[in-house]
Amino acid sequence: MPEIFIDRAPRRTVALLLVSELLWGLGCYLVLPATTLPAYLRALGASPAVIGILVLLMGALPLVLQMFGRMVLERFPHRKRGLILLYLVVAAPYLLIPFADYWLVESHRLALIALVITLLALSQVIVGLCIPVWLDLLAQVIPIRIRGRYFGVSAAFFAFGGILGGLALTGLEKWLGNAVFRGAFLGAATAYLISLLTFHLAPIPETAFSHPREPSLLSRLRSAFRACHPSMGLGRFVISSFAQTLALSIVPFLVIYASDPAGLRLPKGIFSQITWWSALGAMAGALLLGGFVDRHGPRAPWVAVTLVVPTVVLLYPHGDSRPILIICSLLVGLLSSHWAVGMPALLELSPEGDKSGYIAVANLAAFPPAAGGPLLIAFLIEGPGYHAAFLLAALAGLAAFTSGLMMRFRATRPLPPPTSQ
Repeated sequence: MPEIFIDRAPRRTVALLLVSELLWGLGCYLVLPATTLPAYLRALGASPAVIGILVLLMGALPLVLQMFGRMVLERFPHRKRGLILLYLVVAAPYLLIPFADYWLVESHRLALIALVITLLALSQVIVGLCIPVWLDLLAQVIPIRIRGRYFGVSAAFFAFGGILGGLALTGLEKWLGNAVFRGAFLGAATAYLISLLTFHLAPIPETAFSHPREPSLLSRLRSAFRACHPSMGLGRFVISSFAQTLALSIVPFLVIYASDPAGLRLPKGIFSQITWWSALGAMAGALLLGGFVDRHGPRAPWVAVTLVVPTVVLLYPHGDSRPILIICSLLVGLLSSHWAVGMPALLELSPEGDKSGYIAVANLAAFPPAAGGPLLIAFLIEGPGYHAAFLLAALAGLAAFTSGLMMRFRATRPLPPPTSQ
């Protein structure tokens, strides 16, 4: 059995975590924010600006309340069950949306669009509470020397689930026709629920959620902001991540461009094929990136990832050629697994102890581009056009690349954990 299944990470625990990731990936790729959700809103008649609002909410809302994730989880007497309950709230909207679509799509389409955006926004808020606690849990379970490989393998499992989801989406599109989106949401909800059941079966000790008593919120914020100073490795990563998040704002609009009369003029059902190709790229990228991180550190692969968006927007206008479209979709898929680099970097650069606060502040720094980027991209598309939006994304990607070159991971000395005041 691979080395990743030994040491502090019991075989059964890690195996079930990986299966849970696969199932969650299956669900995510059925309703991928970069393909299915924009295509669904477009089918309902939503404008690029409205799609931009959804993209804004999907990307920005998880970043807002992350600092409070530990506080919320501490309210539960059994933390693992509490985390599962929070994720059940995340999954619930995906079960409700297909029924809302059935009842409202013919008579109240605008109300349906508003309801879909509201339900997905609620789901994303709860995701934000869960993310730092989940990552801190993995930091307790997975030893640092194999952390890159774990994130790489788990991202690959997630992406393999995405491949299955992409294949299922293609089949649903042929089978259900215009009702494909209802099937996608129901399938996603089912996959999420089975994933949570798998996580429930994983023998994770309660001590993996335990830390010394939290310092005050103000103290945690001060320490986290000190750790994010531009002179520190974590601070330089945050700057690069800020620019990369802005560059990524273009991704959900690529599938719109593919079928837009002002774009590539491909069939509207192309979103299902793009989803499958993206999942394949995510799986291959995750396997390559994870092992490279453990051997050489996160800096080089992160810098390489920042060049993906400039490359894609340069090639995408030529996507009416099927090989070019496939290459671009594979590269976009790699972007969805770039957390196989970003997450090990974030954990490595964060001071020892409870890392959830540092993770929350570092992710919060990405809120402005996550919130403003999609709206800015939508504004450019409706104004100057797609090429202006592509240019902005390329420049942001190059800025992320430039700041990424200045990062130093191994030489960074972590700050001491925050103390109570």
